[in-house]
Amino acid sequence: MNSLYECSVAHCRLKPKRHAFDYRVFMFSVDLDELPALRLFGFSHNRFNLFSIDDRDHVDLGHPGGIRGNLIAWLAGQGIDCPDDARIQLVTFPRVLGYGFNPVSFFYIDSKEGKPLAVVAEVVNTFREMKLYVIQSTGADGLWHRRVAKDFYVSPFSDPGMEFDFTLGVPAEKWRVNIDTYGADERVLLSSIRGEQRELSSARLVWYAFKYPLLSLRIIGLIHWHALILWVRRVPFLRKSEHLEAQQNVMRPHSSLKHKTP
Repeated sequence: MNSLYECSVAHCRLKPKRHAFDYRVFMFSVDLDELPALRLFGFSHNRFNLFSIDDRDHVDLGHPGGIRGNLIAWLAGQGIDCPDDARIQLVTFPRVLGYGFNPVSFFYIDSKEGKPLAVVAEVVNTFREMKLYVIQSTGADGLWHRRVAKDFYVSPFSDPGMEFDFTLGVPAEKWRVNIDTYGADERVLLSSIRGEQRELSSARLVWYAFKYPLLSLRIIGLIHWHALILWVRRVPFLRKSEHLEAQQNVMRPHSSLKHKTP
């Protein structure tokens, strides 16, 4: 079901200095097969509007078929066979007045019969680089779990050689996500999303334009504001050009990676 999620996003840095903050956002949850035909006042697919979802903001390997075709092609490159009739639900931030920044999006992949197959987390940094992480295991708690090397420069205050620990819930009336960062077997950063499902309607989109004004600019602004606070507090800073060997399989690579020594 296409819907919205009204969410609380929280970050808590544990080491080397404690720093925490949280903020409110909303996200779209849409079936990729239904996205092109979605008609709402204030919303468009691949066109300018108050809110929009644009294929260019997501996985793009140059394959036909938009987001879905490119995601399936990426999964095939990972040795994962995604059925042609699989249902793929995208949970993501929209563009606002043509400007977008998605720090993270999620693709929930189910069989035609509704059996959960996998989740793909799509992480984007402020250089607009992108890296995908596939999660295929669920625990006794019914949540998706995977701990994996980051191999990605997400923040100047987080070494790309650390690890992500994903715990992802299934979008329903309530939705939860935890992405913790580990270094040397210690948790150094906790990140979470807690969402409640809302009806996707034209009236609600108009209301959210006032309730969450310029959402995309607020997200990128908060990222830079809290980075400034960490820099002022002298938290160790890692430049993008450092630890290039730990920045692997990155999509839309920054120029620093293009000159990486083999």
